[in-house]
Amino acid sequence: MMFNDDFYPLSLWKDDDMPTTQLNLALSESRVLAGEYLNAKVLVNSADTIVVQSFMVEVKGIGRTGWVNIHTDKIFETERVYLDTRIPILQRGECIEMGKTQYPIQVKIPEECLSSYESQFGTIRYQMKIDLIATTEQASCSEIFPIVVLSRSFFDDIPANIMSPIDFKDEVDFTCCSLPFGCVSVVVSLPRTAYRLGETVEAQVTINNRTRKGLKEVTLQLGMKTQFEARSRYEHVNEKKLSEQLIEMIPLGAVRARCRMEFEKCHIRIPDGAPPTQNYNMGGGEAAIIAIHYILKMTAIPGIECEIPLIVTSRGYSDSNKQAAFVLHTRRGKNQNDANQKR
Repeated sequence: MMFNDDFYPLSLWKDDDMPTTQLNLALSESRVLAGEYLNAKVLVNSADTIVVQSFMVEVKGIGRTGWVNIHTDKIFETERVYLDTRIPILQRGECIEMGKTQYPIQVKIPEECLSSYESQFGTIRYQMKIDLIATTEQASCSEIFPIVVLSRSFFDDIPANIMSPIDFKDEVDFTCCSLPFGCVSVVVSLPRTAYRLGETVEAQVTINNRTRKGLKEVTLQLGMKTQFEARSRYEHVNEKKLSEQLIEMIPLGAVRARCRMEFEKCHIRIPDGAPPTQNYNMGGGEAAIIAIHYILKMTAIPGIECEIPLIVTSRGYSDSNKQAAFVLHTRRGKNQNDANQKR
């Protein structure tokens, strides 16, 4: 991150009031995993030598949820503090030399910190505030910089059977006035139901339409469901809100009446910048005010919908040997599938 090139028109400032110091922040990486260290450099650009009264960094992480119930006019709001720490850079009486100076800092992000998140009904925000108080007002300044935190989760934390291939089966029976009109059988085959951020979900959809009407607009969708919880300001009663966000949708086509259709394999990538799965029950007796879950959904007209829950982690296996074996196994499986398709 470079120094700011902001300027102040001379007509707006007297010489004695001109700010003489600029602060900036350079991060070693764009986001940091909970449980690890955030390494950064505080950059100071000063027109004069500064005598410090106080120079520190304040790191905060706060989660907030809130809304107004339009039916009852009740206000719901909740706030949780996930991180609050202060790091002194220089002591009182120390000097900052004229010109550009940098000060390395290191902050441990607690393991229980949740992922940064922005939405209409709730946010989880982390920030680093640099506060410089000098002997002169012109040299004193304060800046706030956002930082991005990723919650800590691995494949090791989930049951082993979730990493195995599975066929999700569903059957929709179309009956009207006790008269059967046939049924539709759906099978969605997945190599596993747990993925890390940035991975691709490979799905095989098979539909057996045993009705006299065709199915239209068959799609496969990757979505994210978010549950928000907040407490009423006066009654102290909790209320929840649920929102669903479509990440990607793949149109598959149509299925004729009395026909069995096996669609080509679909590939949907989980975005790198998305937050991982965040369960409502966090352990330790505390519930998350923002819970995040992923679903793979197959839909078709008329009235067919099949939801498959997915688990998304921030990393693969924490054990390097397990991770290497998993990557090798995944590549072999992909190569074998490609060879079978060519045949």
